Amino acid sequence: MDGTSTAARDHINLMRARIAQQTALIVELRQAGQDTLEATRRLALLHHALEEMRLLLGGLVPTEDRARLKSVS
Repeated sequence: MDGTSTAARDHINLMRARIAQQTALIVELRQAGQDTLEATRRLALLHHALEEMRLLLGGLVPTEDRARLKSVS
């Protein structure tokens, strides 16, 4: 895998980690009885950004990794 492919995969993995963090924050806010509107909006933006990255960077990721990128949100 070349440097560009590695960077593309790493960037998508970073976005997945941010989505996981935001999801955990929403759970914490709900459990605390706090407003989740802003956190939910941010999560939606992160999901949209990830989908756009998959479209733009997907061709840079080797074939065996593409299936995993599409199957996990």
